[in-house]
Amino acid sequence: MSGSRKEKLHETGAEETGLDEREVYLRDGRKLIVSESGTDQLVEIRNESGMLELRIRLTEQGPVLQMESVRLSLKASESVEIESKRVDIKATEQLELAGGEVHVSGERDVKVDAGGEVRVVGDKIYLN
Repeated sequence: MSGSRKEKLHETGAEETGLDEREVYLRDGRKLIVSESGTDQLVEIRNESGMLELRIRLTEQGPVLQMESVRLSLKASESVEIESKRVDIKATEQLELAGGEVHVSGERDVKVDAGGEVRVVGDKIYLN
């Protein structure tokens, strides 16, 4: 960790700040903060201007992960699985599923709602 003093790891603790918070200064002005908020424990990474980039909130119900970034990329050699009571994916421009077979199924109703046209293109289209 050579370079300016700003780039060196530096920890401040409760004894220095009077708060129950620890800070570790990272390269490029980022800061790792470990603190408490009520009964929750927080682990945060903030950029040089103080904007949140990553937060892990350790709650009684379990950990909660929050990320705010320009881009998020997940890559797995085998699979990515999401299991949840509810999953929302919102895109303001385009939602794209590409490559391989796409399979959509539901144990209850499956609905397709559109504010515009719905187009189905394929070699063969089977409708019940």
